[in-house]
Amino acid sequence: MIKKGTFMLNTRTVLVSSVVAAALALAACSPAQENDSAEKVDTASSAAAKASADKSAEAGSEEHAMGDIHMHDGVVREMAADSDMTAIFGEIHNGSNKDIHVTGFTTSIDAKMNQIHEVVDGVMQEDTDGLMIPAGESVTLAPGGQHLMLMGVAEPVMAGEEVDVTLELEDGTTVDLGAQPVRSMNAGEEGYQDMEGGMAGMSEMPGMADMSEHDHAH
Repeated sequence: MIKKGTFMLNTRTVLVSSVVAAALALAACSPAQENDSAEKVDTASSAAAKASADKSAEAGSEEHAMGDIHMHDGVVREMAADSDMTAIFGEIHNGSNKDIHVTGFTTSIDAKMNQIHEVVDGVMQEDTDGLMIPAGESVTLAPGGQHLMLMGVAEPVMAGEEVDVTLELEDGTTVDLGAQPVRSMNAGEEGYQDMEGGMAGMSEMPGMADMSEHDHAH
């Protein structure tokens, strides 16, 4: 037989235990706990955002790794079997804080002549003014427009190869644009005149007299 005093003691013990358990449960759901969880979420989100920003910055650094003046989407046209000419296209970006004037260029291709060309009224001619690129802006070299032209190329330039390109500036400095890929491209819609006019004097150069008979297809 259970004594009355013992029963009441056990009942009180159960009640106290229940109250303690409830208090612990409430503490677990307290604002402090919720704040801790929120802080952990915020910390994780901040870390993810920082990682994304760092990755974007790294990509930007790689994109401009060649310096303030660089080329985007550069390509050298594969030479046709019966041609000794090729052209270079792409976008030259001037990321510096000053305007630049490109007056010429050199490449790793063995060519008798390198010229900056433009197309006026459908006719290709030498652009004697060169390329003026204001600070922070770009110039696009494209078929049917301004481009870098190589003539009298000694060895065929084939798709899959790479060509080193260097710009010559008016102030006497040079800019290395790095290696540009050679690809097969369709000819632009340019019309071409003979060596008179835009290429005056070229026929007088050794080995260039017969170039006026070529179609300037590039």
